[in-house]
Amino acid sequence: MTRLRRPLIGLVALFTLAITLDRVGIGRGSDAIGTYVYVIAAVAVTGPLVVGRLRRARPLVIPVFILAAYTAAGTFASAGLASPRSDVYAAATEIGFLVLTSLLSRRVAESLSDIEDTLGEVAFGGSPAVDIESPNAAGEIHAEMARSRRHGRPMSLTVLTPLPVEFDDAVTRATAEVERAVRERYVFGKFSRAVGQQLRRSDLLFEHRASGRLFILSPETDETGTDLLVRRVIDAAGRSGVPAAAGSASFPDQAVGFEGLVAQAEQQLEARLAPPPLRAVNSGAAGR
Repeated sequence: MTRLRRPLIGLVALFTLAITLDRVGIGRGSDAIGTYVYVIAAVAVTGPLVVGRLRRARPLVIPVFILAAYTAAGTFASAGLASPRSDVYAAATEIGFLVLTSLLSRRVAESLSDIEDTLGEVAFGGSPAVDIESPNAAGEIHAEMARSRRHGRPMSLTVLTPLPVEFDDAVTRATAEVERAVRERYVFGKFSRAVGQQLRRSDLLFEHRASGRLFILSPETDETGTDLLVRRVIDAAGRSGVPAAAGSASFPDQAVGFEGLVAQAEQQLEARLAPPPLRAVNSGAAGR
């Protein structure tokens, strides 16, 4: 909380100082800081809070944009930089005010983001899986595929999904006060951690949040090794209270691209999830 408290206090103190200087005047009378400067400062405060990318941007990115906006607005303002009424001391005060505002607002937004992440870890538990649709996942997948092609080494992909009925039961057994979305994320985090604990350091674990499935990319793993891995992770998932099913595919025997591996593994998974045929009915119909 100290990380949030200090920049927040500094931001309030900075605006208070700016308003005080505006009332006292710095060579301009009672209008030392232009109205457009307060508008730009408000954008600097709200921008990092609304736009997630600005929270993790480099420290000088926001000040540079703010100063560019100040320069552009100053060419049209009556007492702006391009005006004969422009005062160097007032301009320096406005620039200092905007730069400090942008730096402090970024610190506040960054601290709030860290608090949200911490609360998420406490509520949901950390998940070792990487979002399979993220840029980091794409880079790791392409690197492993290229390495296997270059060295002619085997690799496998395994797709896991919790069994629907058992997953719903696990969600129902979760804390009653928590909403279903939170409970689902909690159970899925428990599921992914149980699977992640069974993997080797070379294995890559991804998750697809839209479908609720885990993807395990296993370099240097042939079909026999994949079968052992599947049995191990399914047993671990069952012990965690979230039984699962899996389908797998091997490179280059069954597919030569990542999309092909996914299609083959998911086809095998869907076949295992399908209900068994009604043999008694079919045999009775055949007898007739």
